[in-house]
Amino acid sequence: MKIDMIKSIAAKLVLTLTLILGINMVSNADVIRLVVKEDLASCTGVAPMTCMQVKYKNSKNWELFYSPISGFKYQPGYRYVILVNRTKRTNVPADASAYEYKLKKVLRKVKMKQNTTTAWDFVLKHKWKLIQMNGVTQNDSPVYMTFDGEQKRVSGKSGCNSFFGGYDKSDGKLSFKQMAGTMMACSPELNKLEREFLTLIGDKTFKYDVAEQTLNLYQGNKLVLMFGMAPLK
Repeated sequence: MKIDMIKSIAAKLVLTLTLILGINMVSNADVIRLVVKEDLASCTGVAPMTCMQVKYKNSKNWELFYSPISGFKYQPGYRYVILVNRTKRTNVPADASAYEYKLKKVLRKVKMKQNTTTAWDFVLKHKWKLIQMNGVTQNDSPVYMTFDGEQKRVSGKSGCNSFFGGYDKSDGKLSFKQMAGTMMACSPELNKLEREFLTLIGDKTFKYDVAEQTLNLYQGNKLVLMFGMAPLK
């Protein structure tokens, strides 16, 4: 009889502790509202990847969201409004988020019209002036390039000379090929700039992206060339 009573009390204590722990876990979780954009964006965590784009309550612009949301089945092409439980993690690894996210409720899911305009369409409409090379800012650089989408040709100024060639573009990569140029005499400063630029770009393949009105070219994960947008004419 005493053994049965002890077992009964022990079971009640375990249940009580479970309830207390559950209540504490819920109370430690913040409920936040997110608007999730209909397309993913390139981002870099431990390695290059894609991230959801979200807006919080006070967001003006879309922000990259690096963490998974447990229970949320994201479909590109739909814009969501969701509630999630955000819980602070303990013993967080150096390369991990400080929070865990779990879906609480989907408030809205709306099919969005697909935008057929691409980032490359934007590139074709502008001249791109060199503003950074190998981490060094280029002030008032004469170097620029433009792209012909129909002929798949690239041309521009490499210093005091003109350059031209072909290009291929696919899967976020941009390859230059059969590059050539004029051979006018230049000042020592322009010679040095021109030689470095043509060596860097000649018959090479880069990863590229377009962000904040800049065209960025990468080798591996290193940004090697940055161009600023300028009017085409």
